[in-house]
Parts: sequence; C-alpha cells; structure tokens
Amino acid sequence: MAGVIEEIKDSLKETRIAFLATATKDGIPNVVPIATIKFMDDETLLISDQYFGKTLNNIRENPKIALSWWGEKEGFQVKADVTIHTDDDVFKQNVEWVKKVKDTLNPKSAIVGKITAAYIVKSGPDAGKKIL
Repeated sequence: MAGVIEEIKDSLKETRIAFLATATKDGIPNVVPIATIKFMDDETLLISDQYFGKTLNNIRENPKIALSWWGEKEGFQVKADVTIHTDDDVFKQNVEWVKKVKDTLNPKSAIVGKITAAYIVKSGPDAGKKIL
C-alpha cells in the first residue's frame, strides 16, 4: 500500500484546488473549493480553515468529510473522520505553515482528518475503485 499512498500524496501536492464535501447531521450536503491542504503523514490530512462557515458547522455536527481532486494525471477521493483544532500545537503548526504559503491568510482552525478510505477518480475500468 505504500506505493498507493505516495501516489495519492504526490497527486495532492500537484493540485491547486480540491473540493471538500461535508453534510449536516440531517444529510444536507455542502461542497467548497479549498487550496490549503496537505498530508501530515500517510494516514492524516491537515486542512486549514480560513473561511469555513457552513462547512465548519457541518463538521461540528457530522465529523466526516470527503475530499476530491484531480492532479496532473489522475484524481482521487479520500474519506476521513475529522477533528477541529483551534488552540493547540496542531493549530499553531497550521498557522506557521499557512503563513509560509500566503502571509495574508489568517487561519481560524485546523481540521485534521484520519483517512478511512480512498478511491480512484478517473475514467476507465478502475473508475471509483476503492484503493484504501
């Protein structure tokens, strides 16, 4: 699986915009484009929140997400269970990272996602195939 994880991580690094899906506890969906996201390790995503409104409310009610993107050659979707960090070391690391990316951004929270599944997003016989 290590090769698959590296392929997913490399693809996300190449991507400028990913799409983050959340839902209310009643299942009403919400999708937003995001750019400040990275892998913390092979199983964990860090999503920096600068502007989340409905998204943050949804995560509080229903701490599950889907994230989808298309890189240079391929795309993936990952699903994760998430936690919100606003005043701890994770949040401080998030602020330091985001300020290096773009110093005018002001993170409100750090969303940490433990990946529960990953899927291929491309046409062909493997479309939608679960890989993690």
